[in-house]
Amino acid sequence: MNRRQLLLTVAAMLCSVVWAQGPNGSGTYYKGANGKSGKALKTSLAGIIVNPRNVGYDGLYEGYKKTDTRADGYVRDWYSNTTNYRHGVDNKGSYSKEGDMYNREHSVPQSWFEGSGIKSDIVHVLPTDGYVNNRRSNYPFGEVKSVTYQSNNGYSKLGTCKTEGYSGTVFEPNDKIKGDIARIYFYMITRYEDLCGSWGHSVFTSTYPGLTQWTLDMMMRWSKQDPVDAVEIARNNAVYEVQGNRNPYVDYPGLEEYTWGTKMSQAFSYDNFEGQGSGETPVMAVSAPVFTPAEGTYEDKVVVSLATATNGASVYYTLDGTTATERGMLYTAPLTLTATTTVHAVAVKDGTLSTQSVATYTITQSGQGSGETPAASSDIALNNALFGTSYTGAINSADIDDLRGEQDGMTVVYSLADGVNRYCNGEQIRLYPNNTLQFSVTKGTITSLQFTFGASTPSTDLKADVGSMTEGQWTGSASTVTITLGSGKHARLTNVKFSVSVPPTSPEVRGDINGDGKVDALDVQTIINAVAEGSDDAKYDLNGDQSVNALDIQADINYAVEK
Repeated sequence: MNRRQLLLTVAAMLCSVVWAQGPNGSGTYYKGANGKSGKALKTSLAGIIVNPRNVGYDGLYEGYKKTDTRADGYVRDWYSNTTNYRHGVDNKGSYSKEGDMYNREHSVPQSWFEGSGIKSDIVHVLPTDGYVNNRRSNYPFGEVKSVTYQSNNGYSKLGTCKTEGYSGTVFEPNDKIKGDIARIYFYMITRYEDLCGSWGHSVFTSTYPGLTQWTLDMMMRWSKQDPVDAVEIARNNAVYEVQGNRNPYVDYPGLEEYTWGTKMSQAFSYDNFEGQGSGETPVMAVSAPVFTPAEGTYEDKVVVSLATATNGASVYYTLDGTTATERGMLYTAPLTLTATTTVHAVAVKDGTLSTQSVATYTITQSGQGSGETPAASSDIALNNALFGTSYTGAINSADIDDLRGEQDGMTVVYSLADGVNRYCNGEQIRLYPNNTLQFSVTKGTITSLQFTFGASTPSTDLKADVGSMTEGQWTGSASTVTITLGSGKHARLTNVKFSVSVPPTSPEVRGDINGDGKVDALDVQTIINAVAEGSDDAKYDLNGDQSVNALDIQADINYAVEK
């Protein structure tokens, strides 16, 4: 694209920004709901957000790459804060505990409704840990009084309900996503207002408002306590890219007040929205602290900064897993974390506290963490040293935990799975019927696995879930390979020699905002949207003046012309 063409394109984009006045780049998407309120507003919105493009149930996993990817590249798990799942890799196999695999969770349980469109609506079908998802079963969301199960760190809970109006078993999501869940439910009873009446289960009703009173009251409260944030806005925009519709309760924080709450007598305006409010004298909102970098897995250490967008507010934090208050530690300088830590933080101004921000940083040691570039080839001894254990033979069947080891970028997991026996000592492991031995890399693909066998083990006893296995040598191209016993009593395995193909890393392209390897009009459009929305994200600050403004648009235009 030459400079004249690019400038014409950018001029058109700038014009669209002037005329498209809806939030988050939504333009005139919601114009048809102008002037409506209450039940009529809900019905009008339903006609706008009808899903025009169903990706299908299998297509959800591909969609999650856009809608639910953490800053460190791993899957955003809605029910657990201790997992590091890889998109399209760790959604296979089975689970026996938290951390085994992720799958697709219907926030409105699938057993409650019929219809393939609802089954694959990515707004409410979320990536979650498979085991925790299974523990939720089809119980409604609620607030737990007596806990019968909780996920790691107490992140999600199951138990009897303490919310007034319901006394059965409920599943309580973490505080940091309760508002997200509430706005998903607002979307569901709007988008499917003609169907949700049949979903029942003491949650949905066949008439307006669409939710039973106890559920509506709780969801309205959750939405206020956990307001819309940048992560939720980004997901909503990605949903629009994937399936072509939006969640209006994310684009317009507090819209539920116009639909069911204190502003039902006020008309909705898509381009002049008043925002969240209760009709009372508003209390100044304090912005919740933001963590930089985002939570995730880091090697050896990570230096974490905390900041709030509210001028004059102080930030307090804890590192022991407890809720942060103004009696906690005052943040004055970046935190250096050298061990896995969950940080809670709150911003305070004039006695008003923000919502709680929580982030978990998993620290791994050099050469032992996720994401290490694997060696092109290497030999691994399959023994207790690899797995960091002291086993000297048969493993007690009551010990069901996986044995996990890493060497030269290759992760090896020896699992009991559906088997009965396992064996590990200083010289070998034994693969019994229904055991699994999994090899995986996070970068590149495995192309060869050559096994060395102990005494009395035929080289024909192994099989693999992908690729080809011949005489104890696997060949193929996969990031994960699972080996099982194909025949015989057991296989004695002493070593494996692997080969990995790792593509060269592409250099970063300055000005390539959307990460497609080139600088073009799409990147300029992204900068324009960021400026229009008042973003302060440093990735848009191309000229280094510590702000995001029109100069950054010009800088990206220059990069595009130069490229």
